[in-house]
Amino acid sequence: MALFTVDSNNTFGKSVQEAGHYNVKVLDTSELKAAKSSGNEMLVLNYEVLDGDYAGGRIMYDNFVWNPDNTELSEKRFNTLLVAAEVPDGTPINSISDVLRGIINKQLNISTEWQQSDYNKKWNLSVKGYDKFDSQGSKPNGQKRPDEVGGNTQQSEPFKNTGNHDPFSASGNGIEIDDNDLPF
Repeated sequence: MALFTVDSNNTFGKSVQEAGHYNVKVLDTSELKAAKSSGNEMLVLNYEVLDGDYAGGRIMYDNFVWNPDNTELSEKRFNTLLVAAEVPDGTPINSISDVLRGIINKQLNISTEWQQSDYNKKWNLSVKGYDKFDSQGSKPNGQKRPDEVGGNTQQSEPFKNTGNHDPFSASGNGIEIDDNDLPF
């Protein structure tokens, strides 16, 4: 009996390379946590793109923090997500855990932009808006990840010949793989 069967749809490396509007499914890897800065309940949502050139790509770590000191704003933000996921009006929400259980595998459309991390200065896709699933499909906007130094849009190849010595290469030239192209 075979250990597994090769499947080109089951690989690392599928990533979203452009900002834009994407039809997504909320993944079951999404979780409920406590926000580090406040200790407030926080949803960390992960999405998988459902169609277009980036189908199967993932958009990760969209944070929703419930602020008990500003429930009006928190309610509006969570409602925006739930309405986009077509949760019916009148559905009672008793806890943030209810939101998580109810949103897993729901489909919606998210708007993304590149945002630089304050922590490590890397550029990541950040979710900026939520809407209902778009029957016309995902729409990347052509805006690629800015480079880490000057803010220019990267148009380079993911593998660059750097001339570094590689003892496993017949030519002695190394191959540099950008951290953004690694699956982990």
